Amino acid sequence: MQAMSEHQEDVRKQFGPSAAAYRDAPLFAQGSDLQKLIATARLSGNERVLDLGTGAGHTALAFAGEVREVIGIDVTPEMIQTARALAQERGVTNVDFQVADAAQLPFPENCFDRVTCRMAMHHFPHLEQVLHEVARVLVPGGQLLVVDHYAPDEDELDDFINAIERLRDPSHIREYRIAEWQSAFAMAGLTFAVCDRWDLPLLVGEWVARSRTPKAQCEVIMIRMRMASQNCRETFQIEFDNNGVPLSFCLKTALFQGMKQAAD
Repeated sequence: MQAMSEHQEDVRKQFGPSAAAYRDAPLFAQGSDLQKLIATARLSGNERVLDLGTGAGHTALAFAGEVREVIGIDVTPEMIQTARALAQERGVTNVDFQVADAAQLPFPENCFDRVTCRMAMHHFPHLEQVLHEVARVLVPGGQLLVVDHYAPDEDELDDFINAIERLRDPSHIREYRIAEWQSAFAMAGLTFAVCDRWDLPLLVGEWVARSRTPKAQCEVIMIRMRMASQNCRETFQIEFDNNGVPLSFCLKTALFQGMKQAAD
């Protein structure tokens, strides 16, 4: 693997010490979106799957029981170590985990039937480049499936959610608007469809604890939530306790599908 960029180092610093937390969090280990991904993939059982930003390996391991082979990649070595240990613990033998960059995939053209990415693309600084790489390694007629957060179209809502995401996690790049997702897919030569949308509820305390957000940043997040407009409060379902402390909110989440044109 090539030398890491400054952003990749930020990602590793952010997620390396948190690998166990992401392994154990029900949001990632048992999220209902895993079954949405598998159902939308329309699998025959003979597919070869690549999982980008695999983290603790939950998506790769969920697909492993449904396909011939899965490879999961991540830039954070500690995540890869955690994913390998989890696969060994579960006795899963048709999955391999590698340290690799989604923007520079170490695989030949036309070698994967499906590519997945679950709650990771908002950390990728070069979304278009990643999607071009996905299109390169997909077989003709292959399918990309992405579960990720998105920003509403209103500037106020976009600015609010991306600001608190960056305060919580400095490796966050952007929650893209649906139109931005569509444009990036199109630039890579992939079709684009929104297969599902839902609100992902989160407890504020667990959300900042999982990312080890420093106390000073947590306090700013709390202030931003308390000062949020009625529009922001309603859109992101911000709830407070009797003392005005933010308890919970939601992230706008979607399942996107991209298809590579089939060979003539």
